Amino acid sequence: MKEFRFTLANEPGTLAEVATALGAENVNIDSIVGVPGGSRVCLLADDADKARAVLQELGVTFEEQEALALDLPDRPGELGKLLGRLASAGVNLDSVYPAVAANRVILTGDGIADFDIE
Repeated sequence: MKEFRFTLANEPGTLAEVATALGAENVNIDSIVGVPGGSRVCLLADDADKARAVLQELGVTFEEQEALALDLPDRPGELGKLLGRLASAGVNLDSVYPAVAANRVILTGDGIADFDIE
């Protein structure tokens, strides 16, 4: 799974333009987070190739990073267990945020693509 990271102008409608263009190409946004202080956006879509093409067509400069989407049990301590396993495996996380689907978490970082979730 690919995460797309980009910065948009902090103006009304800039993110709407991206979301509308993705929707017009039938690309579903699986997860999105905006970070204050710079209009930084991290986005996962169900079709990375189409999402990449849309961002390029819009002239959005972006970075791609491997991401892992996991469904977690809805119980106290589950995220801590997962993060502990990642730490033990030497995975250095760059980001953690929720997905659109309930109880799903998105993780990015060095070594995440090689992490065995079993």
